[in-house]
Amino acid sequence: MSNKIQLAVNWAGACGGCDVSILDVEDRILGLAAVADIVFWPVAVDAKRKDFAALPDASVHVGLFNGVVRTSEQEEDARIMRQKCKVVVAYGACACFGGVPGLANLADREEILDVAYRTTPSTDNPENIRPQVRTPTPFGDLTLPAFQDSVRALHHVVDVDYFLPGCPPVEASVLAAVGL
Repeated sequence: MSNKIQLAVNWAGACGGCDVSILDVEDRILGLAAVADIVFWPVAVDAKRKDFAALPDASVHVGLFNGVVRTSEQEEDARIMRQKCKVVVAYGACACFGGVPGLANLADREEILDVAYRTTPSTDNPENIRPQVRTPTPFGDLTLPAFQDSVRALHHVVDVDYFLPGCPPVEASVLAAVGL
């Protein structure tokens, strides 16, 4: 077992700027390898969700969770991170407060689906077909995460230990969050 910090990073419903902010510390990111083992960060390393979920509970020192929770899959990711990580950080404005994606709460789920699949001038959908959680096909069932009724900040789903706001967080905060 390594003496290094075990670090997990997850990107939920957001633009990706928070993940990029970690990489934007340029060559200092290489110092991360000296102090931490990245056990889960799908954007940057070959890590599978099932492998992260299989880790012992509370075996990861720090989890950075960025983005909002809007789908059933994002909610499950948040719960897995809370279960596997000793410390969970809401990383970025979206995870902390809902950020720009939180503006979707000005309309309900059905209004959003109407705009996306029915009422825009460029939409041609006379059968009013909408994404389903499960759709049978000749090749097996196609499944999608459930689109939930509202956008939620991370602390509305799981307990959060620290909040690191910013859109994205500023470089000094990023360096402190990843231990550099």
